[in-house]
Amino acid sequence: MGIKGKLKDWLRTRLNRLLDEKTPVLITNNNYINAGKNTFHNGNFQIRGKGSKITIGSYCAIGKDVKIILNNHPTEFTCMQYSFYTSHFKTTPKIKEKQDVSVEIGSDVWIGDNVIILPNVNIGHGCVIGAGSVVTKSIAPYTIVGGVPAKKIKMRFNDDKIQELLKSEWWTWNTTQIKENKAFFFKNNTVSDGD
Repeated sequence: MGIKGKLKDWLRTRLNRLLDEKTPVLITNNNYINAGKNTFHNGNFQIRGKGSKITIGSYCAIGKDVKIILNNHPTEFTCMQYSFYTSHFKTTPKIKEKQDVSVEIGSDVWIGDNVIILPNVNIGHGCVIGAGSVVTKSIAPYTIVGGVPAKKIKMRFNDDKIQELLKSEWWTWNTTQIKENKAFFFKNNTVSDGD
């Protein structure tokens, strides 16, 4: 390995250490993301491609090395590589129908490390996505998924509890409301009230 390669490796290692030292990172609104309050990622959060804004709710915990992909290469043309067209023809083929691409992530969502989320996916409030999963389809609220492609493992709570939590919209509460409802947040929701 030459001196340039060693320098690149050293810089990459140092940058990763710096990123690790400054995590979690608050996600703020920008040209690509409309984020709720107090949503964090643990480093190397990537948005790949161009498309509509991504919506992420409040109080989400997003792991390290998570990627949201907003578009795919067109498969209907002879070559699928965009750079082939731009280098040879200075333009890319026109797709007949412009796809309306979006990714929506609800509030109180936990996304594990190394997850990939593909275009046009809606992840409901309260979902859990296991590390290393590839999310290809929308996920109903309070569902735990994992795998490649991500599949339902189980629900976090029973239907009545899910409806109660969705109706409460607690993630929209202000700090005072949250603090005044400590019992609501410390209650084990997997145990029925009769137990």
